[in-house]
Amino acid sequence: MIAAPPHDADTIAALDAQTAAWLDVFKTYGAERIEPAIVQPADAFLDRMGEDLRRRTYVFSGPGGGELCLRPDLTIPTCQAYLSRTPKADRPAKLSYAGPVFRHNPTEPNKPGQTTQAGLENINAANPAAADAEALVLTDNALARAGLKNVDVTLGDLSIFSNLLEALGIAPQRAERLRRHVWRPAYLNELLNRLTGEAGAGNAFLAQVGTLPPEQARAVVQDALALGGIKPIGTRTIDEITDRFLEQAADASSARLPRHVADAIAAYLGVRVPASGAVEALRKLARTAGVSLDTSIAALERRLGLIERHGFSLARATFAAEFGRNMEYYTGFVFEFRVPAVPASLAGGGRYDNLLTALGAPKPAPAVGLAIFGERVLAARRAQGGGA
Repeated sequence: MIAAPPHDADTIAALDAQTAAWLDVFKTYGAERIEPAIVQPADAFLDRMGEDLRRRTYVFSGPGGGELCLRPDLTIPTCQAYLSRTPKADRPAKLSYAGPVFRHNPTEPNKPGQTTQAGLENINAANPAAADAEALVLTDNALARAGLKNVDVTLGDLSIFSNLLEALGIAPQRAERLRRHVWRPAYLNELLNRLTGEAGAGNAFLAQVGTLPPEQARAVVQDALALGGIKPIGTRTIDEITDRFLEQAADASSARLPRHVADAIAAYLGVRVPASGAVEALRKLARTAGVSLDTSIAALERRLGLIERHGFSLARATFAAEFGRNMEYYTGFVFEFRVPAVPASLAGGGRYDNLLTALGAPKPAPAVGLAIFGERVLAARRAQGGGA
């Protein structure tokens, strides 16, 4: 790996000033700053972040033989810090942070993927809808404090997609797969075609494996991988590769998804409207599909109303049903901030109500968070004529 040129003095000063401004915004909101370790046990990240970020994580063996990683994200270690001090997960907390995170970028393989991330996690808030609205508005305020202007905002809500799948009678295992890939439109479209039997000719081996009992199917697939000399790929283990083959085997052998159900899913994922028109667009879609999404749409309506009460104009935002972000732990309202001059998102966040339970909390601990990426914001500011 070729070392990237170090930041010059002006860039360091600009990044430090941004971070200080954001931490001040978070402090005013009542957040306590913490500092998770840079080197972390790898399993919590690899199991819960999603395939996109798993393969971009720097993983290595520690002196004791265990798998470690450079933290690719700060939400998970912040949640772990909360659980270390609140093991019963029975108290609210607002925790903020700022520091480097590390993600390999396959488009720039010769550069170390280090960037500054600042953010806040709001855990066990008494009013989840208000906390969601505050997270978006807080992000907007932080970017404005840094001097950024004319930012594009995208909103989504994964809970509505989950409720649609349930209302359509999708089996839980299939529904989970569809939810997991909602942020990958091309793959999700291919998956829908495969589930309806409209993809190319099926694989006879996979179809046969899909009829076997689970443990026997797993053994057959792992034997086939061994015979083919297939080894772990990046951060994907043999078990993960096996799971992917077993998913495809289940597709090849199980009942097809009815075309009208796939059409309803595709129609939902195609909804992209100004945020002010999202509620009506979703109600119309539900009527067309013949399903009730009243509860989840009403929840979105409440959140959008609370956002407006904070002075944020919904005319600035787009609601995109297919928008889900690339972290698998999100479960509800999600958002992202971008500018045309920078290809990656500047900031984003959303609700994740199951992550703390997955990390060991003895009871549900709903949470919402936000993250801002320093170098991207500085690049955007410089493109707009600001920044050092």
